[in-house]
Formats: sequence, structure tokens, C-alpha cells
Amino acid sequence: MAVILLLGILFGFYYLYIRLPIINGYAAKNMCSCVFVAGREQKEIEAKDLNFSFIKYVSNTIDYQNKTVTSSFLGMRSQKAFYNEKTGCSLVNHGQPFNTESIDIPLSKKLTGSSAFVDFDSKKDIPANINKEKIQNGIENHFIEVEGENPKNTRAIVVLYGNQLIAEKYAEGFDKNTKQLGWSMAKSIMSTLTGILVQKGKIDINQTTGIETWQNDERKNITWKHLLQMNSGLAWEENYGAISDVTKMLYTEDDVYSFAINHNLDGTIGKTWKYSSGTSNILSGLIRKQLDNDETYLSFANKELFNWIGAESMVLESDPAGTIVGSSYAWATPRDWAKYGLLYLQNGKVADQQIFPDWWAEFTASPAEGSENKYGAQFWKQNDEEFPNVPKDMYFADGFQGQRIFIIPSKNLVVVRFGLSNKGDISYDKLLKEIIEAVE
Repeated sequence: MAVILLLGILFGFYYLYIRLPIINGYAAKNMCSCVFVAGREQKEIEAKDLNFSFIKYVSNTIDYQNKTVTSSFLGMRSQKAFYNEKTGCSLVNHGQPFNTESIDIPLSKKLTGSSAFVDFDSKKDIPANINKEKIQNGIENHFIEVEGENPKNTRAIVVLYGNQLIAEKYAEGFDKNTKQLGWSMAKSIMSTLTGILVQKGKIDINQTTGIETWQNDERKNITWKHLLQMNSGLAWEENYGAISDVTKMLYTEDDVYSFAINHNLDGTIGKTWKYSSGTSNILSGLIRKQLDNDETYLSFANKELFNWIGAESMVLESDPAGTIVGSSYAWATPRDWAKYGLLYLQNGKVADQQIFPDWWAEFTASPAEGSENKYGAQFWKQNDEEFPNVPKDMYFADGFQGQRIFIIPSKNLVVVRFGLSNKGDISYDKLLKEIIEAVE
């Protein structure tokens, strides 16, 4: 009996020990970004963002002078994240943070054409067809915590009708100026940047990637489109509760692009659909290769996307190798995320500027082969199982723990929701249904 108990203890310690780089890495990276990118307080972050599983037992030490965070579980296998004002926070495992001293990355700013894109402070009357009280009450319902139900943990909801703000609400401690992490909504941004390259004539999405290490096997036939629609056939395990491809990539690797391309096929190119954060980081690395240098690459999103829509708060974080982590790490205020959704509602047009091709939004929302009609091009699609009361033309950017940008062209709506919710905690179908009813 004693032997069995000892073996159980040893197994438990081993189980935890081999996961510590991921546990500590998650804590260090998120604490660093929440403090230095979003400007929040350590105590609140530990109470709300890191208060789960083994992560809540991690000790986090913040060096405000050097802008680093070191995290460890009982002093074991600590992980360290570094903040750079140009590229956000990165978790360094083996080398040094990416050196940006010689790189000029201008902050995002509003261009002249973006001033009329959306005006959140406009005194313009709400259109007569909108029941303002009903829409506000509908939003309120998704903040209220009801005894016996799962907590909603909603932090922000912003609703645009066309380019006009018609409703918004924030949880205590958050407001219109608080940057929030979109998690996998960064994938959607990678799609948009690809669309911009198409608009500029730099790539054709039907062309193959040209990745050198893929040229001696069937991977040489993978196209940009296959990557965008996540049916490249590449092997990948997207499991955040285990030591999987995605957790190793984010918390134990310094080069997300190199890690992701080093995967073989386990399916049929163009047929086998598999959700993969690695795929989005391959896109990020390919975008890097299409541009002249790292300065151009790291400035590209600001210059060619965020400046045009006036999304001044947007931050895309890079890894220690200088690749934007296109799978996971994009920060902005909910209002700026709403501007991003509006760009799709307007088919890529700002003033007289076509940011991406006029067919790109339709392509984005078109079903990917093998996805059971649920996925487009780094965006998710409406499906009757999850959204029985929402128009079929709705599509959305989707991030971990309930970050959403819903685009509903037929209703002229963009709905942004942020929070920390597990699956089933909140009904997005109900939220959208109540908003749609309020504008009809």
C-alpha cells in the first residue's frame, strides 16, 4: 500500500513538473501583457485572469524598472516575459528578446480618411428604427450574474449599426480605453493582412507558399488559401489542457513560425480541416517573407490597416524571433476591435481607399472545404446549431474565453463582446437575437 501511495505521489509530481514551463509561461506572459500593455494592476490580474487551475498558485514577480515578469510554481522552472514598447511582451525560453533598437515602428495613428470611418463621440441621433432602451436592456442581461447560473464574466459589449455607435457597456474596472486581449481574433487579423497583400498585387492566394523545407514532399502543394481556410492537411494538436502542439509553441518555443512549419501532413491537402494556431503563425511568417525587412513587417499592420480605420490602440505582440504571434496575441480597446469589424461590414473600404479586395469579405465568410460549413478564412461562420436565431450571413472572429466580433451584413451590425467565459457560460445566440430585435 505504501509503495502504491509513493508511486502515486511520484506520478503526480512528474505530471505537474513536466507541465510547469507551460503553467509558469502562461502566467508570466499574461501578467506581463496585462500590466505593461493594458495598464492593469497585478492584484486584480491574479484575482481575475490567472485564478484557475495550477496557474493560481504561481508566484509572479514584476520588475517595473526593467519591465519584466518572472513566474514560478514553488520556485520551480521559472519563466520570464519581457516587455518591449514596440512589440509588446514575449516569453523568452532559450535566447534573448527580439532586438528592436534599430527598427522604427511608428505607433498607429488616424489617417485623414479614417476620421469619418466611425465617430464614437458623435451627437447624431440614433436611427428611428432602433429601440435604444431594448438594446441597452439586452446588453445589460449579459452582465448580470444570476444565482444558480454560470458566471458570465462579461467585460465589454460594443454595438455598431453601420458606422454609428448605438450601445456599449463595460464591467467595473474596464472602460472604453482599456486594451483587451483578443486571443485567436489575432488569426482574423492575419487573414486581413493577407488580403492587403492580395490588394497590393504581392500574392495570389492560390499560389503555393514556397516554404523551402516543404519542397521535397507533398507539402510543396499547400497554398495560401489552404492555410487561410485551415485545410492544409498539416498535423496539429490544439489542446490547451495538455502538453500539445499549441501549448508547446506558445510557452516553450522562441520561434512560432519555425515550430509550426516543422509539421508533416496527416491529412489531405484542401480536404482535411483542422483548427490550428500553428497555421496562423505560418501565415504570419509568410507575410514577413513577403516584405522588405523586419521594420516594414512590424510596421505593416499599423501602416496598411490600423491607421486607415483609426485603431490607434492596436498592439500585435511578437515572439523572441521577431514573428508576430498571429495565432494569439493582439490587444486593443473594444471600440478599436469594433472598427476592425466595421471594415468587413464595409467590404474593406475606408473613404475612397480599398484596404483589401472588394471580394475578400465574401471569401472570408465562405465555407472552407472539410469544415462542415462552420469555418471561413481565419473567421468562423454562422451555424444553426449554435446560432439558430441569427441570420446565415453572420460570421465572426473568435477568441479564447469568449472574445468575439460578430459581423452581420444583412442587419448592418457589428457586435463586439469581451470577457472571461467558459463554453456555455453565455449564449451568444441570445445576445445577438436581442440586439437584432432591437434594430427591427
